Amino acid sequence: MSLSDLGALLFPEWLKDWIRFELLPQLGLHPYQIALGTLRGMFDTLLLMILGLGLLTSSQNYMAQQYTLPTTVQATVLKWAAVADHIARQADIPREVPLVLWFKENSMQAVNPDLCTGIIGAYDLVRSGDLPCFTPGPITDIEVSSQLALAAVEFKKRCPEITYLTQDPATIQKCYFAYNAGMGAAARLDPDQSAYVMNNYDEAHTNMLYSDIELGTVRVTQLGAWPTHLAMQSMIIAQLDDPDKPLSLTILDTMTRAYDWLNYYLSTSANASNSTLNFPANRSLTAEGCLGVPHSTGNTALRPTLNPVTEFPILTQDVHGCNYALPGVDISSDNRAAVLQAPLPGEITTYTDQWYNSTIRIENDEWVVLLLHPRSYLIREGIVKRGEAVGIMGAVGNATGPHVHYTIYDKRNETFVDPALFLP
Repeated sequence: MSLSDLGALLFPEWLKDWIRFELLPQLGLHPYQIALGTLRGMFDTLLLMILGLGLLTSSQNYMAQQYTLPTTVQATVLKWAAVADHIARQADIPREVPLVLWFKENSMQAVNPDLCTGIIGAYDLVRSGDLPCFTPGPITDIEVSSQLALAAVEFKKRCPEITYLTQDPATIQKCYFAYNAGMGAAARLDPDQSAYVMNNYDEAHTNMLYSDIELGTVRVTQLGAWPTHLAMQSMIIAQLDDPDKPLSLTILDTMTRAYDWLNYYLSTSANASNSTLNFPANRSLTAEGCLGVPHSTGNTALRPTLNPVTEFPILTQDVHGCNYALPGVDISSDNRAAVLQAPLPGEITTYTDQWYNSTIRIENDEWVVLLLHPRSYLIREGIVKRGEAVGIMGAVGNATGPHVHYTIYDKRNETFVDPALFLP
């Protein structure tokens, strides 16, 4: 008897289905989450082991002589260096900047603080209403990436003269100062006197005083932005740019590629097997008199065809909302921070409506879709492709729990339509 035959005998299909669809859900577990959590733990452990054993020696020796970053921060820098580089290229700022901002704002912890802001601060954006409140607590890698991209854009706005290729220390220091204190202060004051920028750069800049609206005046011990920039630059150059990488980096690179591939495979497999919603067998929509019949002609490539919730979608409320002109269905997920995707291609805008609901709106020549209550946005306004990640499911506004209120408007027939007709 072969191993495959033995496996089929010990684990028949009915047993696999029972474990997957009955046992694990009853325990509140999902194979995708278990597998990905295990992979993530193995990956992070490998990073710390490599650093702890001193296998990544060249950058550590440099930083031991100059600016010391904690071992866990070094591991995070290596993990996110490639992502930060991509974000920096798009924003046209030096590649180390997104990671430096993350270190300065939140010590490179993937946890939103309790102040309604994200890992990169974003006080102004949240308070002005441009962004909904960030949900406090641990966040996913996707959310970290989106917040780093947000910080990169804000950094460029405050210092438009900087580019991806900028190496001049005075320019970079001034830009960090402008990001922290504002463009007006940066134009008037000297960044060399700022603890945020220069603390622990040398003996003349040690334990500097820092004044902040939230913190008051405090004496700083953490590295300033500029020495942190140099430390991270040294690490990235020594470890990731060296054509003759040490064996440890080759292992790390292989593990990273395997992790990314398995993450993609597991997520797509999970989404493919959990994309169908269970609508009631005998639905009655007569009470919802604002729904019309959708047009069946036109360009099929523009039609909404995807479920906006990518992970384990659950129907929590059938069509409702005619009384406030937003008829739609509520879709939640077992993952309270599930990624939201664009159900159709089109132009995307984000805003907060009159009921304080954060909103993602996507429109093309034939259709408009609205996704309400996301806790954060993953994309800037502009053109979006079908299936592109656009936000994280949340409960911002008039909502009792994390979900998305999904509304579809037919521009040709000038009527709202039943979203169930467009869900896989």
